[in-house]
Amino acid sequence: MRTVTILGKAPRAAALVQGEVWAINDLQTHIPEGWLFDQWDRWFDLHTDSHIKKHRPLAWEWYQRSDGHRPIYLHRPYAEIAGSVAYPRDDIQTLFTVGGHPCEYFTSSVDWMLALAISEGVDRVVLHGVDLWDAPHERGDQRCGAHYWIGIARGRGIDVEIPDESSLCKATRLYGWFNSTSDRNFSSVSMDRFLEQVREAKLMQAPGYVAPGLDTADIVTLAPAPVSPPLNDRG
Repeated sequence: MRTVTILGKAPRAAALVQGEVWAINDLQTHIPEGWLFDQWDRWFDLHTDSHIKKHRPLAWEWYQRSDGHRPIYLHRPYAEIAGSVAYPRDDIQTLFTVGGHPCEYFTSSVDWMLALAISEGVDRVVLHGVDLWDAPHERGDQRCGAHYWIGIARGRGIDVEIPDESSLCKATRLYGWFNSTSDRNFSSVSMDRFLEQVREAKLMQAPGYVAPGLDTADIVTLAPAPVSPPLNDRG
């Protein structure tokens, strides 16, 4: 039985990964092993090279030091990155044609990774460290996308394992009956993370706010707006 573990960056319980390990982006900055982490079979960074160099420069340098014995999926191959291969986007979109049109419902790297695993006919996928709860864009489009592709995989007979510490595909109540679901560990949806989300929401209201991770020009710090004098001080 072929098992693929998709290794994400969310907080997760310590556990031995199973089967092939497909890792993502700058995972090393979220694990104790750091850049010495070597327990992987395929790596995925499905962003433009300018985005990676701007937001994850250490990851790009790490890709350049790769020995080429294992594939690193990028938008295209790069001469300076041994082992870099182009993710087969067109083939995947065509394979999952919907209503006569190539599928366009890919909201995160996890979606592309799940789709590739499905296309290769794996028997089991373990989502380890995949939660999609941290940032607003994760809780919105990306979370919905992951649920969609998990459903596609399960519908094709693939066993998709979601650890207890992930909140994916879990609900606190059964709709209609409104009784609580079975006791599961929702540690990933903690009060600390909720308060961090509140803090982030306040930052988003600030003038000149630019969402992190976007392919934008370097953010220029805006000078504070001049403060008008009180009315009784005006000439």
